[in-house]
Amino acid sequence: MKPRFSPVRALPVLLLCLLCLLPTAYADIGPKPEVTITVVNAPEGTLYIDLLAQGQPTGQSWFSEDEEAGCDPAVLSSLRSLETEGWVLAYSTGRAGSAPVFGDVRPQEDGTWHFTYVGLPETFRVAAATAEEAKAVEQPYTRQFTSHIVYDWQANTVREATPSALRFLARLAATLIPTLILEGIIFFLFGFREGRSWLVFLLVNAVTQVGLHLAVGPAIATSGWYFLSYFGLLLLPELVIWAVEAVVYAVFLREHDRYQQIGCALLANAVSFAAGFFPLHQLYGFLRGL
Repeated sequence: MKPRFSPVRALPVLLLCLLCLLPTAYADIGPKPEVTITVVNAPEGTLYIDLLAQGQPTGQSWFSEDEEAGCDPAVLSSLRSLETEGWVLAYSTGRAGSAPVFGDVRPQEDGTWHFTYVGLPETFRVAAATAEEAKAVEQPYTRQFTSHIVYDWQANTVREATPSALRFLARLAATLIPTLILEGIIFFLFGFREGRSWLVFLLVNAVTQVGLHLAVGPAIATSGWYFLSYFGLLLLPELVIWAVEAVVYAVFLREHDRYQQIGCALLANAVSFAAGFFPLHQLYGFLRGL
């Protein structure tokens, strides 16, 4: 008689996943907030961009004297003319009491503008200038942890680079696909072979993953996909998912006894949760660009 797969024998897999996570926790506290700006309908000639944020000038900009010396003084002066009472250029002027902002008023090699670090304002207005003209978007924009926005020079407006629905589906796929692979392996090792069992498996994972993103998606958007937010924000919802899947397996699965059904649900979710940070970490460059 072929012995059944024992959950106890699978516990080392979970422990190995947890141990692999420990170096990551100490190696880095996570990425920093960032904003990428793509310009459409750009004017001819040199264009500089910065972020207008509420505050008072600090008297010292965040870019070095060498960087400022490399800028066109006429364009830089035009850009700074957009500052008004209570609105300061977050990078090229700097806000009093704010942490640093890294970036450049000039475009990167790929033609986009990029600003980052802990002093990045949560709400800002895109400011753009040539030597002849300067514009600032009237409506302030509130960023996510990582935002990619499109600035239209002619219309002087800002929009998301990726529609919110498509961004939601991409982030859902980033967790759903690894979950189905990891938990599917455990599900198979526990001896579930019937088509009905796999249908239950697919449906419950799809529903719980959608619910997870709806529940914690806004919080993740403001904190980013990294180690601390992954464990801090997802632990409680994951415990709910473990309970839901254990009940669903016990009620709807017809293969094996209840102990094996519940044990499979608990172990599969523990393994996918412990190992789930790694695919998210690898996909972070893609997710942050949405």
